[in-house]
Amino acid sequence: MMNKIVIFFSSVAYLGYIKCASGTFGSLAGVLFWVFFMPKNIFVQLYSLVAIFFISIFSSSLAEYIYKIKDDHRIVIDEVAGTWFSLALLPKNFLFFFLGFLLFRLLDIKKPWIIKSVQNIKGGLGITIDDVVAGIFVNFILQIVNFALLNNQIG
Repeated sequence: MMNKIVIFFSSVAYLGYIKCASGTFGSLAGVLFWVFFMPKNIFVQLYSLVAIFFISIFSSSLAEYIYKIKDDHRIVIDEVAGTWFSLALLPKNFLFFFLGFLLFRLLDIKKPWIIKSVQNIKGGLGITIDDVVAGIFVNFILQIVNFALLNNQIG
């Protein structure tokens, strides 16, 4: 029973079992959870980031043990965590949802610079941390875009 619960959470309700682009579906689920369930309250968002970070580490670690494969493609809760970090503390509108999703997927797939090196950490932390770092980079970029839009610098 415990294995089924771990698999359910780590695969984000079995989205990880989609054969093609399971990470993309996990990221999309993360965006949709954020859009429909995350309030604008900063404290709730920060608490949620901490919670998803630790839930992802814990469930990824257990799922990796169950699957006996390092960073198995069925584990997509880390994509949810990454997208949440991408969208945190930004306006809740289509532009940021779209750019957050797109940029996160780009960085998650290409894994430039430090993102690639941190995924070498073992266990659930290694599975989760590269996505969280990618999400932080995306968030930084989007905060600059938001600042520029607010100050009529672009658009």
